[in-house]
Amino acid sequence: MSRNGGEGYMGVQELYDQAVELLAKRDYSSGDLRYQLSRLAESDTVEQVMEKLLSHHYVNDERLIEREIEKQLLKRHGSARIKQELRKKGLDSLLIEQALEDLDVDWFELCLEAKQKKFGEAKPKDMNEKGKMIRYLQYRGHTMSCIMETLSD
Repeated sequence: MSRNGGEGYMGVQELYDQAVELLAKRDYSSGDLRYQLSRLAESDTVEQVMEKLLSHHYVNDERLIEREIEKQLLKRHGSARIKQELRKKGLDSLLIEQALEDLDVDWFELCLEAKQKKFGEAKPKDMNEKGKMIRYLQYRGHTMSCIMETLSD
């Protein structure tokens, strides 16, 4: 697609059809989809299509955030990792914060489950092993307070 002088850009209906085709394959955040469409059409056309998609609820960032959080919790990721993964998908930080606040999750229990799945029930034998556990749980997005409480039990 040529970008000179508007040649090769899609019209509203063409772009809308392309967007629906993309959404049929997987969910996109409004930010991700806007970026994908901006590569195919001018910004005012992209905005018209985005308004139409949003009004038809084809793009719903709140729903996407809820589904992504569920997937991250199944992986036993902590809140920091969940926020990072959602931001990478171009989702709004305020929506992410609100969704996490609305959750009824025992972050300590989740951290404990992650530790036990990887390292078993036993406490760390030495500082080297404790460091390895701390790094693993931090990478998974758990807070230091949850990690230290998990390893002290």
